[in-house]
Amino acid sequence: MGRFISVAVLRELAKHGKEINLEKNCVLTPSAKDLVKELGLTITHGNQVLSSAGDKVIPVDQTLNTQPAPSPALVHIQEGIDNDLKKKVQKILEETLKPACPNPQALHVRGDQVIIQPFDQAPPGQRVGLTDVVTAKEGNLCAGFMTFDHSELPWFLNYDEADYIIEGDFMLKVGDQVFRAKAGDVVYIPKGSQVVFSSPTFCKVFYVTYPANWADFCD
Repeated sequence: MGRFISVAVLRELAKHGKEINLEKNCVLTPSAKDLVKELGLTITHGNQVLSSAGDKVIPVDQTLNTQPAPSPALVHIQEGIDNDLKKKVQKILEETLKPACPNPQALHVRGDQVIIQPFDQAPPGQRVGLTDVVTAKEGNLCAGFMTFDHSELPWFLNYDEADYIIEGDFMLKVGDQVFRAKAGDVVYIPKGSQVVFSSPTFCKVFYVTYPANWADFCD
């Protein structure tokens, strides 16, 4: 089974240079391919080279034939660099792909005991409440409650999220899209979205996010 190279992994690798050599069984996610163009990277991947110039894929043999043969000393140095890079890639993959919670456990949260606290990252004057009831201590996803009282919250999602509207009127702006949801509705927001949560009146929302430890991968 191939190993997926996410945006977070690729950004980490790009810190060591714009030419990155991946093992043959690695697979770039669509977002990671977009990042190749954004950062101007060149990815050596199996028997192909993925270049940021026009998203062009060139056989490795073709690229090698246009270059002079390297000296034995240079080959030895390159092999050392490649081995070092492989170790770094392996370490990054292990950190990125490991579960948020090593020992997930069953949990019963009593709704009548949940106290929703003011969200300290809300803009001044905005009455936004938020409380996590499942965290990385208990599982690989996070869950909790949000409230919006005639308020809005701009936010960037470094994770996937699904929201179930418990009561009231909920509004969500994702780019040029605006969703108006009511009690009983569900909305899904993909990772990497710039959004604005809001309510023209009052609403209470139950949310689920994945992974639970998304904050560990923020820049």
